[in-house]
Amino acid sequence: MRRQPFISPIIADLVFQAMTGVSGVRFTKPLPCPDCMGMVVSHDMKQRRFSTVYSPEGERHIYVYVKRFHCRDCGQLCYARAPFYEKSRFGSPIVDLCLSLSEDHTFSHAAVLMNRMGIVINRGTVRKTVQAHSHEVQSTDLFGIKLPDSVLALSTLVTTADPAQPIQGCDVLRACRIDTD
Repeated sequence: MRRQPFISPIIADLVFQAMTGVSGVRFTKPLPCPDCMGMVVSHDMKQRRFSTVYSPEGERHIYVYVKRFHCRDCGQLCYARAPFYEKSRFGSPIVDLCLSLSEDHTFSHAAVLMNRMGIVINRGTVRKTVQAHSHEVQSTDLFGIKLPDSVLALSTLVTTADPAQPIQGCDVLRACRIDTD
């Protein structure tokens, strides 16, 4: 029987709060059309899966809402700025966590560590994510685990947010280190 790696409960809670705290956040800021830089008009809102986490009730999908726009000039459908990397099925903090953990661990061990933090992911997904994204990730070592600064900033945003005010999409983008200009 293999022993499960120990993850400090503080780290597990921090990551869990960062991933679940953005549930239902709306990203609505339009961008110019990526093809022709033309003017865009509102089209609809699309639900996108940000992450999947383990909860007491079982696996739970965390969704955010991203506004879609239609270009008046070329007809292209484009999205508002959101915390997703291009061609990624998960939110940017999940991708950053895969990259950060894979620097020091095998893909399989990185997946086990993420599972212990409450994130549903397998080693094949970690491997494909790391192969598809090669950018530099700023990270901080906490209790021997390298956590991306985007996860730490997102957790701070979620835990310090006013419960009476919903978290704004621009604040999530800033925490995830996504350009908000």
